[in-house]
Amino acid sequence: MTVVPARGATAALPSTWAMPSAARAVRRWGRLLLVPADAGAALLAIVTAMTVPHGVSRGAEALLFVPLWVVAVAMTGEYSLPGTLGARLRRLLLVAAALPTGVLIGSDLLRYNLSATTVAAVCGATALLGSTGRVVVSNAVRRGAEIADLPHRTVLIGTGPVLSQVVAGLERERHRRFRVLGVCVAGGSTPQLPDLATVRGVEMCAALVAHCQADTVVLVPDPVIPPDEVLRLRWALEEAGVRIFVWTGLAAAPGGRTALDVSHDLTLLHLRPPRRLGASYAAKRVADRVLAVLALLVLSPLLLALALAVRLDSPGPAIFRQQRVGRDDTRFTMWKLRTMRTDAEEVLSDLVAANEGSGPLFKMREDPRVTRVGRWLRRTSLDELPQLVNVALGHMSLVGPRPALPSEVDSYPPEVRHRLAVAPGMTGLWQVSGRSDLPWDEAVRLDQEYVDTWSIGLDLRIIARTLRAVVRGSGAY
Repeated sequence: MTVVPARGATAALPSTWAMPSAARAVRRWGRLLLVPADAGAALLAIVTAMTVPHGVSRGAEALLFVPLWVVAVAMTGEYSLPGTLGARLRRLLLVAAALPTGVLIGSDLLRYNLSATTVAAVCGATALLGSTGRVVVSNAVRRGAEIADLPHRTVLIGTGPVLSQVVAGLERERHRRFRVLGVCVAGGSTPQLPDLATVRGVEMCAALVAHCQADTVVLVPDPVIPPDEVLRLRWALEEAGVRIFVWTGLAAAPGGRTALDVSHDLTLLHLRPPRRLGASYAAKRVADRVLAVLALLVLSPLLLALALAVRLDSPGPAIFRQQRVGRDDTRFTMWKLRTMRTDAEEVLSDLVAANEGSGPLFKMREDPRVTRVGRWLRRTSLDELPQLVNVALGHMSLVGPRPALPSEVDSYPPEVRHRLAVAPGMTGLWQVSGRSDLPWDEAVRLDQEYVDTWSIGLDLRIIARTLRAVVRGSGAY
């Protein structure tokens, strides 16, 4: 056996595998911390409801809600299953939606008068308090806090050439759910990972898990790994309570579109077609036009006032027109309120050296071409309002990728052109994730993620985040 220890780790691994009891206790602590947190949230909600007129009557019976809530959350697997912040919030939402029926039935049996509105409010408040705690923990982990089980202490097993790629992918993962401590090389060359404990051979994986006190193993499948050895390893990991994840090999698996297709002899990952190819996206396009027309009618006085302010601030037209690229590489003229001097394009060559953007985009925080009113319009995003005309005409959508310039599209590599599969939007994932502060590669990734995972719910979340981004004015210049 060859071991390349991590810094501070010993070179020898245990000859037999027995997960130390202390390690198991530490491993459980992270997820079981949610139990008292949820109990406290339920207690606070029910006590608050007791103080509200026509709320919950005082009495020991009311406190039964606390264990009832914890049991209901436990039944979703929240205290035993891994998951992203979104998955954990959805479990709480499920409990908040389903539990009121059970509570009302129980209150009738106990002859304890409760209204459906009160029960729904208490369940909703408890879910909100529990969600707040999970958001705080998630943000702490993203900032480097080490909480047991958040992230998972992880060992990888697979063949050499792919392990380095998977390690890098887990380190880039936005939710930071995995902290890789060691790798087990089941075949091929040994990757150069000096910061990780490394062993060779499937039979040594269990010992490495104990050595690292890991709670999770990520399996990277390869035909050269003997199936019977993997089967024995899986049994051993399951007996020890170690979680097992299997890497799919997909560079990006769109959320909500993957499902297991399991038969006795073969397990496949089914990737369903994107929703943008279905009827719901057609309904979105109709809704876009209707809402844009209504918004233009309501906001027309504001648009006229802003146009007048632009004309009074600097010479030139109030509306700036520019050719942009729409869905499936179609060209259209996009409308905006003018925020720059009329000679902006002529002097651009003199500012290239000061470019702060990445990729084909030109961005400059203190761009001298921007007018006084234009700077305020950009910070508030009010310069985008005339694009409602483009939405009403079908050129654009309320939500979608940023409308690109033809010169940008001409320089796109094939994989970036995928963002043109949907109509560009007035707002989108990149706008609510940092706007001009985002590097080019990250903006492209967000646009591609939007195209692959589009849904009505995603659009609604982006609109809600847009309002917050506009109020804060971050990344707009």
